[in-house]
Amino acid sequence: MTILTIAMAISFQAFSGTIRAWKRGTEVIEGIKHGDFAMSQLATALNSTIYFFNTRKNYAFKLEKDTFSGLPADTISFVTASSAFMKEGSPLQHGPHRLKLYIADDDRGNPALFSTAFPAIANEEDAEREYDEEPHLVSRSVQGLEILLYDDELEDWTTDDWEEENSIPERVMIVIYVASENEREEPLIFTRVLEIPVAQSLSEKLPGPSKIKK
Repeated sequence: MTILTIAMAISFQAFSGTIRAWKRGTEVIEGIKHGDFAMSQLATALNSTIYFFNTRKNYAFKLEKDTFSGLPADTISFVTASSAFMKEGSPLQHGPHRLKLYIADDDRGNPALFSTAFPAIANEEDAEREYDEEPHLVSRSVQGLEILLYDDELEDWTTDDWEEENSIPERVMIVIYVASENEREEPLIFTRVLEIPVAQSLSEKLPGPSKIKK
């Protein structure tokens, strides 16, 4: 009986370990899918960034640094022609619009990635009040978003806030955090460096220290 009990205990531990490993493996695979999707969509949207200079700064790139539940939770906003992150049937889906991405609580009280779209020519603050579109839940798994900008003077990436400039950064680093349901597990981190075509085009056309008016 003692030997049988020990054998059953060992078998149960091995079985439990196998189940935990299988669940974690499945969770990692699902996390990779969500991370890859969010990264590819954000890269597509940024690659389709539209910029025209005007004094109202309708086309300015905006970035706000923040944290949420211990993870970076930046808010990024820019005008794009891409339909990435758009809800099916949105009237703005097939034309230029301002896209805003941010981390906020979902209906379960957990951090998640959301997107909101506004007309491109509208002031963002006014548009949020007048164009009352329901935020689009992009992914419950993506619980952290960080945008780093390349500083040419420092020749390095900076975590500083983006100054309110009427311009577009040439190079950004996107970092996406996909959290595990198990709080003891570290989140999956996806990183990608992206050069924004419209910013590079403007830089080539307007040489000098003041490439784009502020």
